[in-house]
Amino acid sequence: MFIRIVTIKCPNEIAKKALKLLNKEVTHEQMRIGLIKETSIDTSETTVVYVKYWLSEKHFDKGRKDWQKTSKEFNDMGAIISAVGGEADIIMSDDFKNHL
Repeated sequence: MFIRIVTIKCPNEIAKKALKLLNKEVTHEQMRIGLIKETSIDTSETTVVYVKYWLSEKHFDKGRKDWQKTSKEFNDMGAIISAVGGEADIIMSDDFKNHL
């Protein structure tokens, strides 16, 4: 599994709401390519962190094309984007489904 953690710092709260809506569109497209899951975390009024779970780095590379276009749009709106990623192991509780 390949994980990508993306932090987006927006110029204001309104921009953050708009960027979150735009990101949802991209996420649905990426899920057709190999994105398994995305977790969003609102860390402040103007910052959101996304944790994206991919089948593999190869799948991420395919989905990255959609993201690069969107990332440019985010930058044009004044957002600052940083990201890190890598191969990951996930340990999950056996009764995880009971907590959803």
